[in-house]
Amino acid sequence: MHKPNQYLETIRKRLTIAIILNALVFLIELIGGVLTNSLALISDAIHNLSDFFALTLSYIATHIFMWESNYQKTYGYVRIEIFVAFINALTLVIIGGYIIYESIYRLSNPREIQGLWMIFIALLGLIANSISAILLHKDAQDNLNAKSAYLHLLTDALESFAVVITGALIYFKQWNLLDPIVSVFIGIFVIRSAWNVLTETINILTEGTPKGIDPEEVAKFICSFPEVKNVHHLHIWSLSSQFRALSAHIVVHDQLISQGCKITKQIEKALHERFSISHPTLQLETETCPNQDTIVHHQTILGNELDQMSIKR
Repeated sequence: MHKPNQYLETIRKRLTIAIILNALVFLIELIGGVLTNSLALISDAIHNLSDFFALTLSYIATHIFMWESNYQKTYGYVRIEIFVAFINALTLVIIGGYIIYESIYRLSNPREIQGLWMIFIALLGLIANSISAILLHKDAQDNLNAKSAYLHLLTDALESFAVVITGALIYFKQWNLLDPIVSVFIGIFVIRSAWNVLTETINILTEGTPKGIDPEEVAKFICSFPEVKNVHHLHIWSLSSQFRALSAHIVVHDQLISQGCKITKQIEKALHERFSISHPTLQLETETCPNQDTIVHHQTILGNELDQMSIKR
């Protein structure tokens, strides 16, 4: 069983600040967007509302993530991080689509917009979202849940900046059509920013091989140990953004059990150092199985097809 990482306590404190800031920004921008007739401002407010829920989910996930593992949940609750990140990313894609749809409608039905108020309100959003994004930037490098929350905040900060510029052009140049045009680009940016997180979480939830790991390279690495004759039934997957697991059958020369334990420890340590695999499960064999040559490194969702390869010394 595995204890959750203590650094999540720091993430939780930073998320609390970001949640409060996003709630305030949502209310200010929504009211301001309605009063100024700015779709870009309303879009930013809606995105901030999604951020509020996303950050709240992320906050809840950090609590659940820190629960101790038990005999019913032997890996603990580490995968909660991935579910939350998936929901956050999917929400962003849906919101991005709605923003584009509404923007196209506004292009054919333009409205008078109060640019000056639009500038001031968007500036408040820019400041609040920038502070929140800076708070989570460091954690986003190592934690997928924090990464999805950080992307929410970063896109909102960039949106707010775009809205400030748009408001200035509308106020000084009376370019009212610029509001829905900018909103289209905001929608596209929102979808694009969430897509990588969405595909990564889907890969983890479907037990795909972790990004950046080549199963054939791992198998050859294991076979590089002089005691190893063959590797088969190799599976590599992730439980979370920080928890990579591996299971494999390893054929070795006939030897004492004590020697086998030593070999296993050496390989486990090497896998952690080389590929950041924190939970390898290795089964030693002295006689190969009938399908010993198979290494499963990818399984498609449809058709349940398996890519196979053979690795021998």
